Amino acid sequence: MLPKQFFQLAFWHTAAVLVAASLVASCETSGGGTQLATSSAGDGSTEQVIQQTYRLIGERHLYTPDFRRLSVGTYNGFASADPELSLQTDGRTYTVMRDGRQIFSRSAPSSTTDSQAWGNLMADLFAASVSASPALQQAGHSVLTKDAMLATTKQLDRNTRYSDPDEARDNRFQRDGGGGIGITVERTEDAKIVIRAVQDGSPASKRGVMAGDQIVAIDGESMLGRPLIDVVHKLRGLVSAPVSLTLMRPAEGRELTLSMQRDRIIPTTVTYERDGNLALIHVTGFNTGTTDMMITALNRARSEIGAALAGIIIDMRGNRGGLLDQAESMAELFVGDGVIFSTEGRHPDSQRVYRSDSHSRAIDLPIVILVNGNSASAAEIVTAALQDRGRAVVVGTTSYGKGTVQTVIRLSDQGELVLTWSRLLAPSGYTWNELGIMPNVCTAKVADIDNLGPATFDANRSLLRQWHAERDPSPQQVSSLRAICPPSDETPNSDVTIADKLLHNPTLYAYAMRAGAVVNQATAP
Repeated sequence: MLPKQFFQLAFWHTAAVLVAASLVASCETSGGGTQLATSSAGDGSTEQVIQQTYRLIGERHLYTPDFRRLSVGTYNGFASADPELSLQTDGRTYTVMRDGRQIFSRSAPSSTTDSQAWGNLMADLFAASVSASPALQQAGHSVLTKDAMLATTKQLDRNTRYSDPDEARDNRFQRDGGGGIGITVERTEDAKIVIRAVQDGSPASKRGVMAGDQIVAIDGESMLGRPLIDVVHKLRGLVSAPVSLTLMRPAEGRELTLSMQRDRIIPTTVTYERDGNLALIHVTGFNTGTTDMMITALNRARSEIGAALAGIIIDMRGNRGGLLDQAESMAELFVGDGVIFSTEGRHPDSQRVYRSDSHSRAIDLPIVILVNGNSASAAEIVTAALQDRGRAVVVGTTSYGKGTVQTVIRLSDQGELVLTWSRLLAPSGYTWNELGIMPNVCTAKVADIDNLGPATFDANRSLLRQWHAERDPSPQQVSSLRAICPPSDETPNSDVTIADKLLHNPTLYAYAMRAGAVVNQATAP
């Protein structure tokens, strides 16, 4: 059985932290397709971690690695704390020098792809360097490990990365949830820790914690002036374990202390609001609860709007991604039998076709998906699947273009290696990696929403045909195509206005749909 798959993006939200357990909302978004695995046991040393990492790169990375090239960068990162250390190599022999004196020399493996041999070489170079360098000894193995791993991963691709043990713990919380009280916190410019939001049904909500409250102390320990991450870690804990919050409530000008028990909190990624006779559903990420939250939102829309429900707007602008299986299961809510997406890579387990076997869709209403330049990975899986299968009109700007899957492996130091191992393909066969997904309606091209009509979509049809015909576009082609509807991080109200117009005009919606589906009807498996 394959481990849980998960997408990962190499950028994060920084303004606020959702403290499930203190819901820590970093946007690590388990974005769309990765494997969650555990490495073999080890001692957690820098040498052990780099040996595991090289083995995993050799086995699973999307591209065949050249360890001769990779190793020099790895060593230079590892030794960066000591400027007296240097690595000299002619490709056949690796020699470590310190202050002009040779301290270690070894022959290089003959094959550039022998991951075990190169991992062993790096371990020997590391051990010899630490023995000869007081600076490396003082830095400590956790710093050396991080320096070596960051230098290694940045040479591979933009989405492969290393998380140290603290970061990895936060990542796991975002993916799977954990013990907490269900609040989102942020640190203000004057160093106050302010509660920005309280999750419905959470322990904090049940005890009357309110948005705008300021955290003064946790379990009697002052949080004034403390880094945000310290507050987050203090709020987290075992499910059912007690925690006490001392809060300042500015609206009432008083302090209060509230005690509660932690519960298992999964960060909220789906929220619903009514837009007349439409359901406007915001999806901010994909964690273990996202599809269930979507079902809840759809049921709420049906209950509130009833038979008058005319359509659904799925807003995934700024959605950085998440778990692959959640992208798959969400897409299945809206499409019938057939291909949702597929993946391809070097490792046999990375080559898969993901099909919907739900013989009837959960919902058959018209759909508009909103995307922008920060919609990525799992969000792009759902968008591409529904656009390709003729189930949604996409409105906004070209998306981010993260069309790869990462496998997430816990290393012996309890950190994580997030390793790109496969490429994603839409149902029609094109890959959006680097390219992104082109909307049916590019908001920036609509000068007057009132005049939005068939001519807009006719002009877009040939562009989408060209977009979907690409199989391995060059960087120049990618740049040229993305310039057609440049990605943006904005979330304009006009996106929602266009969606409203399309969903209230069946003829216009049909025109927009055909602009995206004309290619796919002929080519989709």
